[in-house]
Amino acid sequence: MQITINAPDNLPHDFIQLQIRELEAKLKQHANRLISGNTFAKEQAIMQISKRCASLPELDHRSSDEIICFEMGLMS
Repeated sequence: MQITINAPDNLPHDFIQLQIRELEAKLKQHANRLISGNTFAKEQAIMQISKRCASLPELDHRSSDEIICFEMGLMS
């Protein structure tokens, strides 16, 4: 990302560089907070989905093997 800063010509170069470094540090901190927050939000969304799925009624009482027609004789 590139940012253009319009600064008056009479500002010392060192002052401008200091301001840029402070801005970069703030941007990095903000980005880290967003990344951390997004991970937590994703985990919470996944947990909500899993709770909704767990609360659904069981419509088919067969075992998973029965549903996919698994038979031991077919494996040989």
